[in-house]
Amino acid sequence: MISTRFFRTPLHEHADPAQRILGVAELAPDSDDLAKLVTQDADAGVRAAAARRSNHFAALVAGWNTEKDPAVREALEASLAPQVADSADGAAAKSVLEAEHTTDGLRAEVARRTRDADRRALALAGIHDEERLVDLAVSAGQAETRQAAAERVVTKEALEKLAQAANNKDRGVAKLAQRRLDAMKDRAAQEGAADDILAKLEALATTPGPVLTAVVELNRRWQALDMAADATRLERIDGARAALHARFEREQAEQLAKARLEREVRDWSATLTPPASAQDLEARHAELAGLKAKAHEANDAPALEMLAMAEARLVQWAIEREAVAGAEALVIEAERLAADTSIDDANLPARWQALDRSIRTADLTRRFEAALIVVEQRRLAQVAVAEQEASAARQKVHGLLHAAEEALAAGQMQAARLAADAIKALKPDAGNLPKPTHQRISRVVQQLVELERWEAFGQHDARIRLIERAEALTAPGTDPAKVAQEVKKARDEWKALDAQHAGVPKSLWERFDGACEKAYAPAARHFAEQAALRKAARKTRDDFIEKTAQEGAALMGVEPRDLRLMEQWVRDTEKNWREGGLGSVDPGAWKKLDAKFRETVGIVRQALVTARGEGKAGREGLIAEVTALAATAATDRDAPAKVKAIQQRWQAEAKAHPVGHRDERLLWEQFRAACDNVFEARNAKRKEVDDRKSEGRKVLEEIAQRMDQLARLTEKTESDLRKDMREVDDAWRKAFGRPDPALKGVESRFRNARSAVEALLKEKVRVRESAIWQALAARERLCDELDALAAGGGVAEESVVLEQWAGFAEVPAPWDKRMASRRDAALKSLADGDADRHRGVVEKASAARALGLLELEMALGLESPPEFQQQRLALQVAKLRERFKSAGSAAADEPPERLLAWCAAPGIAERRDRERFERILARMGPAH
Repeated sequence: MISTRFFRTPLHEHADPAQRILGVAELAPDSDDLAKLVTQDADAGVRAAAARRSNHFAALVAGWNTEKDPAVREALEASLAPQVADSADGAAAKSVLEAEHTTDGLRAEVARRTRDADRRALALAGIHDEERLVDLAVSAGQAETRQAAAERVVTKEALEKLAQAANNKDRGVAKLAQRRLDAMKDRAAQEGAADDILAKLEALATTPGPVLTAVVELNRRWQALDMAADATRLERIDGARAALHARFEREQAEQLAKARLEREVRDWSATLTPPASAQDLEARHAELAGLKAKAHEANDAPALEMLAMAEARLVQWAIEREAVAGAEALVIEAERLAADTSIDDANLPARWQALDRSIRTADLTRRFEAALIVVEQRRLAQVAVAEQEASAARQKVHGLLHAAEEALAAGQMQAARLAADAIKALKPDAGNLPKPTHQRISRVVQQLVELERWEAFGQHDARIRLIERAEALTAPGTDPAKVAQEVKKARDEWKALDAQHAGVPKSLWERFDGACEKAYAPAARHFAEQAALRKAARKTRDDFIEKTAQEGAALMGVEPRDLRLMEQWVRDTEKNWREGGLGSVDPGAWKKLDAKFRETVGIVRQALVTARGEGKAGREGLIAEVTALAATAATDRDAPAKVKAIQQRWQAEAKAHPVGHRDERLLWEQFRAACDNVFEARNAKRKEVDDRKSEGRKVLEEIAQRMDQLARLTEKTESDLRKDMREVDDAWRKAFGRPDPALKGVESRFRNARSAVEALLKEKVRVRESAIWQALAARERLCDELDALAAGGGVAEESVVLEQWAGFAEVPAPWDKRMASRRDAALKSLADGDADRHRGVVEKASAARALGLLELEMALGLESPPEFQQQRLALQVAKLRERFKSAGSAAADEPPERLLAWCAAPGIAERRDRERFERILARMGPAH
């Protein structure tokens, strides 16, 4: 005020931030100027001071949403928490709690303070720091808050801390935390047992020896576990069971194969007889080798033993046949010559005669002579044929010679070379040719050689270029298809050169062929890989179609059918068919596979089309019903209820019979337009009534505004404030009339403003009462210091004490008189210097003072220190007995009188008693 009078500028508008901070203390907590300082002042210190003092909810929220300075945000958090907890504006409180920049500390403080269950739940839902949740679950004043905070604690470490901290404070919270810890422990034990079973089952798939008993036991243990929600372990158990099933099937197949093999070996051994020939013996040995290979592959010991016995029999028969092997070999050689085209007897008659007669059996002799007769007959026939062939060859030589001469004359070297080569091939078969024919052949060959030399020179250069092109194709990074095309083109050109001139050096051809093979090798591998990928893709797509058919049948078999699931399935299945990475196939295979896939999906699609038609018809019927209601909506009071019922039927119809998105949108727009028409007709009728109510509403708003302004007049005295509030209440009762739901907002505003005025009155009363108690406490502390000085033999200036006493705030006169008596007694002891006497007085009153503190704590519902619990219990029993005997002493038991008696009694309060006294003082109600 002084600075305003001198400088004509309020302190909160001063240019110096320090002066503005001083001005903050002069502003009312709900003033608009203070609210502006919270959000608009340039200095962070000023904003922090304003935030600590302000209780303007909107300004605090605005500052919280925009402020960046940590110190200011801390001050905002301290002031905003009680405002958010107690605010009547639920939407604003919700926006603060849901904001991303809202801290866990603010949410925790709101949850601790608020009595609104929804706001508490919203605050707790936003807290991510489990340390704060644990603190709330242990120290919150409301059991609902502690329980809700405990519900949000999920980690093991936080639950252990919560269970330990709440053990002796809130058994419900402690039990909840312990229950969750036990569930985690049980789950971990089950998961450990499940992992052990899975590891053993997976190991049994490759463990040799019998495993069936172990598998049955592990399956029994698995069934005892509850792992229905663990998809990963369920997948592992299915895989382990599949592996074991495959092993059992494999072992069964091996046993069946061994049984078949042993039966085959027994049957073959039963048919063994001494071989009639070496061919039969060789055939038997070949059969034996095949059976032994099968037995070794199957590791079948019984079969190998039977085959060893059969092999011994074959060896014995082979020894017996060695005696006649020479003669038989000679007969076989003769029969081979007879079967061949040879005319040479290979000196067989002389070799036959050289054999011993005992070896030449009748059967072998007959066979040998028959073979020699065939060879001799063929020799004679061949001689006749040779003579005829020689005559024909001479004629061909003359014809070819004539053709070669004509080709040379025409410059056709290829034809001439072919004719010359043919002549050269036929000369051995033509016999002796005439001398002129030999001379003509020599001339043709000489001319042809000369011409071919010139041609070979050009051919060699062209082939070198082809070889270089082929070698250049081996460079990395070339397209395989282009490489294959270039290799084919090069080979075709080489063939064209060969057609012109066949005499190519072998080294050139090998170089060219090697370069082509080397260049084509990567392309060949690429084409092979592509073929394998296409084959695998076809197999994958066949499996996908089979799986699609099974899933479609399962969807069609469920009643009632889940149409949304069927639609989603069709969409996802078609997307996976085209974009699911199933691989590409040949165009021909794709057409067949795609047709088969569309046929498979078509069953479900057709069911969807039918269901959509039914859903569309149902929705059109609902639209017609709403359209019919629009004609009578203005007079029909039940029209909104009917529309809502039809809307509920629409939602049920949409869930039961979904249609396509486009049809759904069009039908919904028609339905919404019809509903809007009904409500617009109702609104037109209601507008007439609203206009009549608008005038009365304005009057009520003005009265609410008066009450709202009254709540901001903090400088008014208590009596003036009560008088003005009664006048506004009278005006409201006269203007309000009958209750109207439409006036709920104005009524709520009035009641909120009236509550604010009442709160302001309570605050004024509280401030007045608090000043009285603080003044009493100041007198008690001074008397406590004087008692301590008197009992300890100290000294004090009486004038200083009385001056200090006079500076204390006023208390009721009887109180001041009793406290002055205690002061004067202490001053007298100090003046007399009799410390022993004063110590006796203090000790004599100490028991009564201790009892007085216990009685005050009992009366005010405060906790007493643990060492006084037994004494407190005895005191409670005594009080109950007194209450039963007489009810007339109740007035003497009032806490204010007891506290005054405690303060007026001489004594020296220890630190613990002083703290108990401060807690009692904070809990005290009206002074009188």
